[in-house]
Amino acid sequence: MRKFMGVLFFITLLLLPYYISNTKFEGNVIRLGMSGPFSGGLTSVGNQFLQGAEVYLKNLNDAGGVHGRKIEIISNDDRYEPKIAVENVYNLIDKEKVFALFGIIGTPVTEAVFPIAIDKRIPFIGAYSGAEFLRNPPNPIVLNARAGDLDEIEKLIEYYSEDLKYKRFALFYQNDSYGTTGLKGVKNALAKRNLVLVGEGSYKRNTLSVGNALYEIELSNPEVILMIGSTTPVAEFIKRVRKSHKIRKEVHFGLFSFIEPKPLINLLDGNGKGITFAQVVPSPWTSEVDEVETYRILMRKYYPKEELSHVSLEGYFAARMIAEVFKSLGRDFTKEEFIKALGTFSKTLDENVISKNRDERCKCLHRVHLSEYVEDDFYSVGRNDEH
Repeated sequence: MRKFMGVLFFITLLLLPYYISNTKFEGNVIRLGMSGPFSGGLTSVGNQFLQGAEVYLKNLNDAGGVHGRKIEIISNDDRYEPKIAVENVYNLIDKEKVFALFGIIGTPVTEAVFPIAIDKRIPFIGAYSGAEFLRNPPNPIVLNARAGDLDEIEKLIEYYSEDLKYKRFALFYQNDSYGTTGLKGVKNALAKRNLVLVGEGSYKRNTLSVGNALYEIELSNPEVILMIGSTTPVAEFIKRVRKSHKIRKEVHFGLFSFIEPKPLINLLDGNGKGITFAQVVPSPWTSEVDEVETYRILMRKYYPKEELSHVSLEGYFAARMIAEVFKSLGRDFTKEEFIKALGTFSKTLDENVISKNRDERCKCLHRVHLSEYVEDDFYSVGRNDEH
C-alpha cells in the first residue's frame, strides 16, 4: 500500500504542472512578478521601468481592466545581483503565485532566472535585456518588447563606419555575460566590414573600477569607443578619457540602451559632446507617435513629480504589450493558451509585416533609435525613423 501511494504521489507531481497549465484562469487580479534593482547603483532603472509599466496599468485598471480583471505587478528588489534575483523569482512563483515574470532587469539577472522560468513554464515577458538567448532559438514562453543587443551593435557600427567613415573602434564593457556577449557581437559586426577591434577594456559590475580599462584603451588610439555597461561607471570612464592626454580629444563615444541618457548627461555636467546614444524607444520628450503622447499624459497624471525617460517609456510599452495579449484571449483562458498566444502575437511584431493595427503592436520597440545631445535636447542622427 505504501509503495502504491508513493507511485501515486510521484505521478501526481508529474501531472500537476500539466493540470495547472491547462486549468482556466480564475480570480479578478492577474499578478505579474518583477525582480529589479530598486536599491543600489541601478535604482533609477528599476524604479523608472516599474513606473512606466504602472502608469499604463493604473490607467487600464481604472477603466475596468482587461475583461473585468485588474493587472498588478509584484516587485522585489535584487540590487542587480543575480543570486538575489533567483531567490526573488522563486518567491514570486511559489509564494506570490504570479502568472508571469515581467520586466526582469539586466542580462546577468535574466541569464540567472530564465532557467527557472523554463523549468516552471512561467511566461517571460518584456525583459529589460537584449540578450540573444531570449531570441535565438525562439522559446514559446518568451515575448520580447525590445530590439536585441545585436541590433543596437549593428546600428551604431553602421553609423560610425558607413556614415561617418571611422575605422578605429575600441570597446569599454561590463565584465559579465552582458558585456562579453556584446564584445563578441561587436567583433562580428566589425568583421562584416573588414574591420577589427583595436582595443578593449572591462570593469567589474556594480563598481567604478574603470582605471585598468582606461589604460588598455589608451594604448589603442581609437576614433570611437563603444560602451556596454551601466550609467555611472560609463560616466566615470568618459570623465577620465576626457582628462587623458593619450586619447584624441575628438574621440566619439557610442552608448548602448542600458545607459540612461539624461542621468548620464547630468553626471557629465551637461557635456554631451561626441556622445551618440542607442535606444530601443523613440524620444520620450519629442516623439510624435500617438502612444508616446499618451505616455506623457499618463505620467503627468499618475507621477507628476517624476521626469520622463527612455526607461519608463519602455516599461510603459512592455505593460501595454502584455495587456494586448490578455485582451486577445478573452476572459476564459489557460496558461497554455496564453503561451500559445505569445507566439502568434510575436509574429505581428515582425518588421516585414505591415499591421493594420500598427500602434497596438508596439512596433516602435523593434527599432534602434540613435540620438545626440545638443543644447539641452536630444536630436536624431543616422538613419532613424518612427514609421
